[in-house]
Amino acid sequence: MLELTIHEQGEGPALVMLHGWAMSSAAWGDFSSHLARSYRLICIDLPGHGDSAYEDHWSLDDILQAMARQLPSSCYLLGWSLGGMISLAYADQYPNRVKKLVMLASSAKFTQSDNWPCGQIPDVLLAFKAGLKENPEATIKHFLRLQTKGLESPKKVNVQLKHSLRKTTVKGLESGLNILQQLDLRLALSRLTTPILMVLGQRDQLIPVDVLKFSRLEKPDIDGCVIEQATHVPFLSHVTELTQRLQSFFSEQELTE
Repeated sequence: MLELTIHEQGEGPALVMLHGWAMSSAAWGDFSSHLARSYRLICIDLPGHGDSAYEDHWSLDDILQAMARQLPSSCYLLGWSLGGMISLAYADQYPNRVKKLVMLASSAKFTQSDNWPCGQIPDVLLAFKAGLKENPEATIKHFLRLQTKGLESPKKVNVQLKHSLRKTTVKGLESGLNILQQLDLRLALSRLTTPILMVLGQRDQLIPVDVLKFSRLEKPDIDGCVIEQATHVPFLSHVTELTQRLQSFFSEQELTE
């Protein structure tokens, strides 16, 4: 049975955070310290990432079942990139357990299709898969550059991202790529009753800002925020602005009240 590695800090309402592909909870950096002043942070290391020593392949269902076993019965949920897709799937499957959902630099569908032009072309993920087999280190370095491409001062951010790369396994990375390649959560998005905030970076090379427009075709009441000058990692480059936006969203009156 898969067990998630979880790091906790702070006190207050439970806020669960899921990182992106090839990263770990260490990627959150000072952003988590800011949030821990107001929330009980529950930061997950996905299997084969960070402090999670899981050595096998895993599926979305494996992750969702583990989250249901290990997470509080009620929480705010924030997912970045791949973590955002997993968070959306969890909110869809367990709607009564998620008070509000934040998808950070993420979308319901990562790859392009005829009726979803705001994703990556399928060949991009095929190239990443091939690169993991041929030269994993070079492949991940290329991915890091994509995340910060467009930042005016990317050096500090790159250092933080590299720190969060520790202990990744090839099977863990392949499992995450499978989700990014195959998952289409547009139906889940359309039927979601949980309030949702989508935060995007204006200069993101992986999740274009058009994602917000096309996501609203599925769910018109999405609360959206585009951070100018930000790329795929606004939680590292625009900590104050993002923290304030999240606190505003979480403190708004619940729709059920």
